[in-house]
Amino acid sequence: MTLWPFLLFLKNRYMLSLYRIYLNKILNKLFGVVQFPAKRKKKGDILISYITEPFTKKLESFSNLHTNYWECYEIARLFSVRGYTVDIINWDNHKFIPKKNYKICIDTQNNLEHLSKFLPKSCIKVMHVVTSHGDFQNNAELKRLEELKKRRKIVLSPQRQMLTTKNLKYVDFLEGFGNKSVHKTYNLLDKQIFPIPISAVKLFNFPENKDFKSARTKFLWLGGGGAILKGLDLVLEVFAKNPSLELHICGPIVAEKDFALAYKKELYETPNIHFYGRIDVTSDLFGEISNKCGALIYPAFSEGTSGAIVQAMHAGIIPIITPQCGVYEDANAIIIQDPSINSINESVNSFSKLDPETVKNMARNIWAYAQKHYTRESFSATYSKFIDTILKI
Repeated sequence: MTLWPFLLFLKNRYMLSLYRIYLNKILNKLFGVVQFPAKRKKKGDILISYITEPFTKKLESFSNLHTNYWECYEIARLFSVRGYTVDIINWDNHKFIPKKNYKICIDTQNNLEHLSKFLPKSCIKVMHVVTSHGDFQNNAELKRLEELKKRRKIVLSPQRQMLTTKNLKYVDFLEGFGNKSVHKTYNLLDKQIFPIPISAVKLFNFPENKDFKSARTKFLWLGGGGAILKGLDLVLEVFAKNPSLELHICGPIVAEKDFALAYKKELYETPNIHFYGRIDVTSDLFGEISNKCGALIYPAFSEGTSGAIVQAMHAGIIPIITPQCGVYEDANAIIIQDPSINSINESVNSFSKLDPETVKNMARNIWAYAQKHYTRESFSATYSKFIDTILKI
């Protein structure tokens, strides 16, 4: 039996995949839209307003800095295998005019107001929730900036202000990230948010050989943009006063020049605080840092579900977080209800005094929870359930 027909089949599939990638690059540049073809006999068309970039790259070259690259691609794939051709535009593309008889339109932010003018009346409109409500997040950040001004006489610019979403006026269904605290920010009276678990970039084996006695005094802050919104100022001030505890910071803080300047001493001149910049969680460096740390300290004031927290959980790191971080309530994370310098200080010092075996058991439970709930497989299975039982297409 020859392998040539099979090898030719693989070659043709690979060439077809490359052709679609380059075609999408052209379509994206010229028209702001990319396409994912139906994998079986076509039933209709779907429109997704999210991100186009994943469809112009090979799967193996997706960014490791955020889970949304794979998640957007997977949503399109799930519709494709059900017989739908999927068109994808960027969430902030307010110029695209739908001209097809779309059966479903999914948007992540505030594009349904524009798109609805051109969609058929029969089109089912869905909001994919990836953040807290914009009004909630905007107020949270502005309140935090005002508190900083009063506390340290520092005036910083807001970094994470959002356009207020009007999707709720047009939407038929909501699905997406977050826990009860996050979903409550939408103040929905007649609708519910179908919960979708965020995925993870990389899964880790449990760190059996970690020195948990040492790790209980070492903490990780891992996050994206919006240092004030995510409580880094409070964390820095706490650790600057606790020289016996270590803080390891991974995030794009240098991009926020006014924050980096205001906290120059804490970030660069404090021996027990180590700053690495933005980091790839699949890198050896992240492996080294995560193997040192027992807990992640992340008192964010607004999230959808923090992918950074979930990735830390997969590395066996115990989250010390706020409810607004969006991690499911039954994950048994350590919760700071009202984040302040005093409450954060109490939380990290209490953790540092725990019995090492207790810390190891907590870490194992957190790791096991992440392995069960926050994976690509869980995301795909839950989103499939949403399609089949809620959208019923």
